[in-house]
Amino acid sequence: MTMVQGSTTGRVSRAPSWVPVGAWGFGLVAVGLGAAAIVAVQADTLSQALGAVSVAVGLGGLGWGATTLYLDRTPTPRAAVAALFVGMGVAIALLSTGPGRASILAVALLLGLGVAVACGILRGTRHPSPRSSLWGLIGAAALVTLVVVPALGACQGAALLDADGTVLPVVTHDGH
Repeated sequence: MTMVQGSTTGRVSRAPSWVPVGAWGFGLVAVGLGAAAIVAVQADTLSQALGAVSVAVGLGGLGWGATTLYLDRTPTPRAAVAALFVGMGVAIALLSTGPGRASILAVALLLGLGVAVACGILRGTRHPSPRSSLWGLIGAAALVTLVVVPALGACQGAALLDADGTVLPVVTHDGH
């Protein structure tokens, strides 16, 4: 096989090692936003539909991140970036739904993760990174955890808001 000057045939796209972990964070926040939109106290049909799309994109992000680590390369980089932008668009749309049950903090963190992961994917297509390192993955996991945990808490809080802005109590069934 001969390679044409400037052709990318034969090049492996490999994003930096933090990108799959960032995709997991994006996926977890997207699933959290979607689930909150589906089960929110005053969820309407539009917010439930957007929530279902957000859950699907989030699950796709989780699967894509796992596949990336398994293959040790970046599969379908263009489709992955497109899915990130779909997820970011759905998150922004959730802010404008009637019940308005999306957390601004969670959406902002999702947008930040989405842009970072998209930039990492695009960088990997132009300049393939060396193989993943364990310490890079551990550092990425720690950083993503610091971002994702507050976002997931904000998703739950947004789902429990009543129409007047008060938070509905979570009823426990202690002793039953």
